[in-house]
Amino acid sequence: MLSRNQTIITDNASYKKADIISISGSLKSTSTNSIELSIENAAGDKIWNEFVSVKNNGKFSTLVIAGGGGWESNGVYTLKGKQGNLQNELEFNFSI
Repeated sequence: MLSRNQTIITDNASYKKADIISISGSLKSTSTNSIELSIENAAGDKIWNEFVSVKNNGKFSTLVIAGGGGWESNGVYTLKGKQGNLQNELEFNFSI
């Protein structure tokens, strides 16, 4: 279920290999102290996953380096944020 209670953004709409991806967002409900973030490549394979701490004000952030296993092809990649049964996602472009 996509959620309006959860916002996820990246600093750019497209990235190249070795770029740093800045991920941030906010939760309207601060009943949890973490959110699970993941990235799927163009083939739908999960290539990155992290549980990120949520501050008391509901905000969270982390950095990811675009590259490594699973980052071998150009295309549209999907960033997902999951908190309990709520999920939100956004897409970005990646090129080698």
